[in-house]
Amino acid sequence: MKKLLAIGKHMLMDSLIRQYEAKGFVVDGREELLAEGISINDYDELWVLAGDGEDDRAVAVVGQLALEYDVEQHTGRRLTCHLMVQQAETLRMLQTCDFCKEVRQRADIYPFTTDELWSRSIVLDYVPITIQSERHVHLVICGMGRVAETVAIQAALVAHYPNYTLDHSLRTRITMIDAEAEKLSEDLTKRYRHLFDNSYYRVVKPGEEKVVVKFHHPMYEGKREDFVDVEWEFVVAEPWDADVREKLRLWAGDERQLMTVVMAHDSVDKNQSLALLLPDELYAHPIPIHITPSFKGDGQGVGCYHFALSSHLSLIQMAKNVNYVYDCCYRENIQKWSGELRYAVEIDAEERERSWGRLSNAKRMSCICNALAIATKMRSVGLDADDWEHFYDILQKDIELLAQTEHHRWIVEELILGFRPCTEEEQQAVEADISQKSVLKKRKIHYDLRAYNDLRADETGKSVKIYNLCLCSCLPLIARAFVEEKGGEA
Repeated sequence: MKKLLAIGKHMLMDSLIRQYEAKGFVVDGREELLAEGISINDYDELWVLAGDGEDDRAVAVVGQLALEYDVEQHTGRRLTCHLMVQQAETLRMLQTCDFCKEVRQRADIYPFTTDELWSRSIVLDYVPITIQSERHVHLVICGMGRVAETVAIQAALVAHYPNYTLDHSLRTRITMIDAEAEKLSEDLTKRYRHLFDNSYYRVVKPGEEKVVVKFHHPMYEGKREDFVDVEWEFVVAEPWDADVREKLRLWAGDERQLMTVVMAHDSVDKNQSLALLLPDELYAHPIPIHITPSFKGDGQGVGCYHFALSSHLSLIQMAKNVNYVYDCCYRENIQKWSGELRYAVEIDAEERERSWGRLSNAKRMSCICNALAIATKMRSVGLDADDWEHFYDILQKDIELLAQTEHHRWIVEELILGFRPCTEEEQQAVEADISQKSVLKKRKIHYDLRAYNDLRADETGKSVKIYNLCLCSCLPLIARAFVEEKGGEA
């Protein structure tokens, strides 16, 4: 019988224990973030839940236990560890930087925050956006701070739709409203510099006499085809201000927009109060309004995380499948590929784990981001990831369409992870010597951060579009992890 060690005093602990007991695990739950007296080799899985101010200690505990884990005793299987931290800065560091080699050889560590889990539950395309759609997603976030930023970044990672390929004005728009939104814009544009360098965004200051708007245009505007399909707006005001309320009314009635509102102040009481003050038009249409749940001891929000924890596990399995398809099915054989569509029909579980073990944290994060957007992609071509009877009805024309959408998604992901496009001089260096592409990539400069129609050949001599086409042709196989994780059958 499998055993789980769960460490930490957190409101999610009871939900976590119930979920694992339902899966047949024997669970050992401990409140203190202490590793003394624990033999990690007695367990098959580890969860560490950091409380406020405990991020550093939680990371240290995970590293210590991983170093004590004997892989040979577990027939070569690495320790699976889920690490919940509190601060977005800690999460970003863990997602983009690696533990030491000794830890990585012994453990697969998956960091997350509760804000991130909750943000993933927000469905923005509640009416599917297809290639023919003339609508665009508009996410309105009221508030600033860690929750607002997490919601915005999660949306930027998943909200990519095929109609942008026909009309570049149909970008996803993310509007953030708060009296301190100008400071928020400064913080975000510094933290995600390459994303905002290459995006349209504006800072809007309503005033008694006139509205002041400061525009930012992508750095390559007019020189290269538009390649970022998300735009941003920061409104320096409170949601109850007259100008803002009028804008909300107009947006609610605009049939070209698919609007979602998130109340994302750090105070739950303020979120609930503000939700009641929103214009009636938002409730009349109706428009989804989400209120950030609480983890401050009042018990609110815990129930909605039971599903989120399960989705977290499925997402990791899907990410492994993404990497397997890319690494084992195509990357090694791409020179032999004729260009005809191929479907991978099964996955070698052992090879999948070996391939996953070779990845850096940043590469794993890239695969997780890909998996995170699969449901959105499938809805855009009229398929449902839970409808296995028709899920394999994916068509050649849909694959080609999804490949373009996947490239736009990947661009935003890479910009968020700190990569940037090549300058003109760097492009010329790659064109003169294709091996420079790999050299630049090690410096987080990516030659393929460009419009889909401008993608070029790599070292194999084939267009890198091939990789997007291959991944999209295998979406049914990759997404099967949802069923596998739940113990069901397709």
